[in-house]
Amino acid sequence: MNYQPFCSTEIVYSNRAAMMNKLLSIEDAGNIVLVMSESSALRWNMLPFIEQLQRKRKTLNATLTWIKKVPVNPTQKDIIRSLQQIGNKEIDLIIAFGGGSSIDLAKGISAFYSIDKNTRYTIDEITDSIKHKFYKDTFFIDIIGIPSTAGTGSEVTQWATIWDENKTGKFSIDTPELKPKMAIIVPELTLSMPAEMTISTGLDALCQAMESYWSRHTTPIVQQIAYRAVEISIKNLRNAVEHPDDISVRDNLCKASVLAGLAFSHTRTTACHSISYPLTMFYGVSHGLAASITLDAVGKINKGHFVNDKELFALFEEHGGIKNWIDLVCEGVIDMRLSSFGIAERDIPVIVDNAFTGGRMDNNPVDLSRDDVFKILKSIL
Repeated sequence: MNYQPFCSTEIVYSNRAAMMNKLLSIEDAGNIVLVMSESSALRWNMLPFIEQLQRKRKTLNATLTWIKKVPVNPTQKDIIRSLQQIGNKEIDLIIAFGGGSSIDLAKGISAFYSIDKNTRYTIDEITDSIKHKFYKDTFFIDIIGIPSTAGTGSEVTQWATIWDENKTGKFSIDTPELKPKMAIIVPELTLSMPAEMTISTGLDALCQAMESYWSRHTTPIVQQIAYRAVEISIKNLRNAVEHPDDISVRDNLCKASVLAGLAFSHTRTTACHSISYPLTMFYGVSHGLAASITLDAVGKINKGHFVNDKELFALFEEHGGIKNWIDLVCEGVIDMRLSSFGIAERDIPVIVDNAFTGGRMDNNPVDLSRDDVFKILKSIL
């Protein structure tokens, strides 16, 4: 029989120094690919560590390949560029530092790595492989994920989001082999996040948790984990904006992110995420904001249509509901209205046309029509 473990990722909580020592002590993996943007390396003062990692590889007669270009939303072209940089090297391990984009790019590299093909991939070939899941027949490189944000949960999930180079849609590479073998959680790394990114990633974790709670595939255990993630997020997200150097608050948000990642890795997301994709793809709205901007409206539609709904919504009662709490979190930083992102009523039909992603929209407890989505979007203009 085939069994699906609840979590096959080793989750390690660490501080910055211990994390670096742990990575420098790796000897059973020879050639390593490091996925970390150059700007992140500078921001975290990681250049000395990277030099140490390079020297350690040399003592083992191995190589370190540093992928420095990590876009916010990786595309097929970014996977191809990274594979070309690796070339014909044999790779034993990928270490991914950063937000969800870094870990998603690492997963794309793992899924398509091939000594024979690294320098010969085309965009059409990558696209076709993702659409038809041809990558499932390949060898996957182990990944260690070290998130620098508290939100995406990519360090414990089996899929990677890849955005189409030609902006025709969002793709998902999806297979259990892509779950990182280890996730090292270092709250210190999140201290460098500015207020808007703190809000966006924190709302992403909250949205993942709530959608896993009401997903058609939810379970009692998932609901318990998701509930705790929502509870922690509500208590800490605004505090992180007002007190960005408070490591205890950052630590709590990291815990919420991991819990949300564990929850939605078993259920996937629902209508909020489905509607968010065209907001990000066509209008550049950051993922967490794009997903959570419809959370209140979708929640009101879903109310009464999933088990234990009263318990979930009760968490927001003292704040006057979901929308009021989100507005409180965003106060003075972001105006959570579509118009604030340059989206007008004339744009809504385009968003609706691209808002129905399989496995996400049909995972919502209530079936939404095009008219429902139109009304949701119009209500948040």
